[in-house]
Amino acid sequence: MERPLFSWDPHIDEQEANGLLSFARLQHLAPRECLWRAGERPDLLVRVEQGLLRARVALDDGREYIKEFYWEGDEFLDFHHQLSGQPARYSVEALEPCRLRVFPLASLRQHRLWPAWYQHLIAVQLRIKEEKELLLLTGTPEARYQHFLTHFPALDARLPDHQVAAYLGITPISLSRIRKRLRSR
Repeated sequence: MERPLFSWDPHIDEQEANGLLSFARLQHLAPRECLWRAGERPDLLVRVEQGLLRARVALDDGREYIKEFYWEGDEFLDFHHQLSGQPARYSVEALEPCRLRVFPLASLRQHRLWPAWYQHLIAVQLRIKEEKELLLLTGTPEARYQHFLTHFPALDARLPDHQVAAYLGITPISLSRIRKRLRSR
C-alpha cells in the first residue's frame, strides 16, 4: 500500500493534493549548502523528499549544537520565526545531497487545508520537543544515546560522531566511551 502524500489527512483526493503541491517549488541542496541561515526570515514550509539536513546553532566561541535532524518524509518550518516574527536563531544545512519541496507560507495560508496541516505540524513538533526536553533534563548521556538509537536507528550510520554528540549535548569523546561500554556488554 502506498503511503498517503499528506500524512495529516490521508483522505485528500488527488486533485486537492496536486493543488497543494502546486504551491511548492523543487529545490536541490548540495552537502554543506544552507537552506537558511541564522538571522534570515524563513517564511516557508519544507518537505524532505531525499537527503538529510541539520538545524544547527553555532556559538561565537566555536561550539556547535544540533537542534534537530530532518530526513526523508519530514516536514518542518521555523516555528519561532512564525510565532514571534523574529529572525531564525539557527541555520538549516544539508548533510547529504537533498531534494526538497519548499512551500511559501504566504500562499499556503490561503488554502482551506492549511489549518489542518499546521495543526499536524504543531502536534508533531510538540511531541518531539517534549520527548527531547525530558530526555535532556533527566537522561544520562548513555540513556540519551540509547534513545537516539531506538528512535532513529538509520541516522546513526548516516552521521559522523561529532554530529550525533552535538545533537545529544555531549562531547564526541563521551560518545566514544558510551559506544565502547555498550559494545562490551
